[in-house]
Amino acid sequence: MAGVLDAIGLTWVLGVILIGTLVYYAKSLLRPKYFGLNIPPFPVPKRFVTGHLHAWGRNPDMKKIKEYREKVGDIFSLDLAGRFIVVVNGYENLKEVLVSHWSEAANRPSSSMHKLLNETNSGILNSHGDNWKTQRSTAIVILRNLGMGKNVMAERITEEVDIFTKKLASYNSEPVDFRTLINISISNIICSMIVGKRFDYDDPYFVKLIQNLNSFFAKAPNWTALSFFPFLPYLPFDAFGIKSWIGHALAVRNDFSVHHINEQKKTFNKDEEPENFITSYLQKMEKERAEGLTNYLDEGNLTATLRALFLAGSETTSTTIYWCVLFCLHYPEVQEKVFKEMQIHVGEGRLPNINNRPHLKYLEAVIRETQRFAGLVPIMARHATETFELNGYTIPKDTMLLLNFSSALHDPKPWEDPEKFRPERFLDADGNLTTNPEEFMPFGLGRRICLGEALAKMELFLCLSAMFQRFRFEPEDLSRELPPMDGKVQVVLVPEPYKVKFVPRSH
Repeated sequence: MAGVLDAIGLTWVLGVILIGTLVYYAKSLLRPKYFGLNIPPFPVPKRFVTGHLHAWGRNPDMKKIKEYREKVGDIFSLDLAGRFIVVVNGYENLKEVLVSHWSEAANRPSSSMHKLLNETNSGILNSHGDNWKTQRSTAIVILRNLGMGKNVMAERITEEVDIFTKKLASYNSEPVDFRTLINISISNIICSMIVGKRFDYDDPYFVKLIQNLNSFFAKAPNWTALSFFPFLPYLPFDAFGIKSWIGHALAVRNDFSVHHINEQKKTFNKDEEPENFITSYLQKMEKERAEGLTNYLDEGNLTATLRALFLAGSETTSTTIYWCVLFCLHYPEVQEKVFKEMQIHVGEGRLPNINNRPHLKYLEAVIRETQRFAGLVPIMARHATETFELNGYTIPKDTMLLLNFSSALHDPKPWEDPEKFRPERFLDADGNLTTNPEEFMPFGLGRRICLGEALAKMELFLCLSAMFQRFRFEPEDLSRELPPMDGKVQVVLVPEPYKVKFVPRSH
């Protein structure tokens, strides 16, 4: 009897979900907002209710986007269960959206996750308007005051790199998947700026924090389901893994942002020189409150900003390094060229420092080619707050724009043989670095360009230069096929997990 009642209850729940979904999208299905407008073409016919969901998949499929682009052109439309999307390809079109139409497409789309985290219009990633301007300008000033892009920051990074490379050496040339280790190392650099301290690699608190960070990226759920069915996180079950994913995001928010803000507030003195990002922000917040100014500096924005800095600052740089080592397994001649350059300009008796950077031109080319070839953030989303024209098409208000940055980084016009890893494309005949083509934009484009660009460049140079100097990267097993260079989108584009031997260059 209980089983029958459970079955009836489940049937009612599913029925309510179905009816709610149909009612939710009924208006857009019967008369979509783009009706009668000169919108970009649809690559395939749409179906009733589901639209193009059948042709899209669970996440943005780069191969599918490429296929549709070849079929109908650089700009095309999709209707995903009543939600209108325009996919934009090609550098010139991306530039037009992010520069020429900045005011109409400045905001990132909000989602149910942001609402559950209480981060709607908060922090430096999800805010908009005057709040975004305040958060970004404040963050830039604080980071610069803390040494971002300066020698004091380079010294801090070098200290962390020394610890990291010694840990690699401790594996004694045994195969290891070092992704978690590099995540911890880069995260420590961010932590030293945000909270004013680093953590031991085996610190239980820090290990748990990194595990939640990795799970947030690795277990990213069905993007389509999350974006177009906002009620899913509120259901009693977790069929798409959305609740679990949001749980990891909440853990990072509470265990990192909220925890350290509360800790810093215990000893905060508005009259003392701030030592980290949190105390700097709190000082600015208290100062403006004392002056009676109405502004956007508050703990809610600080909490969201800290989570964004920690997530983005940790994952993007560490994943770029993870990609670079993988590329070197496939192109071993590249790491040998870098090592020879290191021998000439640095030697083996000390770690490279920031003053060596102008002389290590081939290494710089390798870093740039890694950023181009990997295309770490292939898709960026924007929300059209007003209707505007794009290359002859009408982009209606409330359209979600998916900007394909990979289309610029892999465009065969500026990049000869774009599907080949070739650092020499950034060097002239004399071995000097060339001016980057406009299509090279690993840190974004327009006013929302990554504010941590200077820090990321410094981290990549100091960490990779030390790794190339101290180790030769060898495959786990020469008799097996090398790990694939195909990536999958997990918030950022990541390679499949792999193991590598870090063989010391010198005893």
